[in-house]
Amino acid sequence: MSSPKRRAVPEPPPSLWRSEVSWVTWALIAVSVPITVIAMLEAARDPHGDTVWGVLMYIPPGVVTAYAVIELLWAPGRQLAGAMFRMLAIPGAAAVVSTVTIAITYALPPVQEVLAETRDPDGWHYWLGAEEGNPWLLSFLAGYGLGVLVGLVAWVFVVLPVTAFRRPREFAETNMMSTRREDFERNRRAGIAISFLLILIFAIPSLIVGGAATADADDMVELFTNAGWVLQNPVENLGEIAWFIGLLLIPVAIWLVWYIYVTQRVDRAARAASGMPMGLRPPRDRD
Repeated sequence: MSSPKRRAVPEPPPSLWRSEVSWVTWALIAVSVPITVIAMLEAARDPHGDTVWGVLMYIPPGVVTAYAVIELLWAPGRQLAGAMFRMLAIPGAAAVVSTVTIAITYALPPVQEVLAETRDPDGWHYWLGAEEGNPWLLSFLAGYGLGVLVGLVAWVFVVLPVTAFRRPREFAETNMMSTRREDFERNRRAGIAISFLLILIFAIPSLIVGGAATADADDMVELFTNAGWVLQNPVENLGEIAWFIGLLLIPVAIWLVWYIYVTQRVDRAARAASGMPMGLRPPRDRD
């Protein structure tokens, strides 16, 4: 009597650190170490902030995260889970490496000797003042914050629009929209509209707030009163132009919301299984 065949035990899926972090990303993190060392040494030689070396100390996590997120366009992986991991975990890893590098480099004798020569008698230094001490905590907070922000911008402004245009089925699956043949064209157009709506959600407040902060106009009444002069001299009134564009894009965003509402067809089974609410559906998409 033959013994029963053993069932093959499926291998567990690889961790996100293996599936979502490519060798290029690890290489960028490694390359950031000597760049950070050089940036700190040069920043120590710049007591008055005349160069950008002091800024370069903190940007490697942002560069690493930008690449890792944009890499989703050609690298296989889980689109939604992978994007969240790349936007939150990878900048953390890059920021830790950057923080350790800065903490060690700051304590090295060559850097301390340069700081002793370049600091004012009271210890003031544009980048590395004596009162602030070792900037390891600032480097972690700034590096991680910048990494998350840059990753989010890359995701919204680059990955989502390109995916909506080039891989509409994948975009629909990620957003739990119907992938049936009869719904494909509607959801392709709805996906493109969603990607542009997300861009406007970030762009509109940025344009309005940034424009209002730099404009000469004190309020919207003055802004529209001087519209003719602003349009005749756009280069001299970039704040007003940004403010105008932000306001003009509001009705475009409202129209996109309506267009998505009447166009998309959701995957009801997938949303019910995940516990995700169906949301508002147009009459033709209701039971």
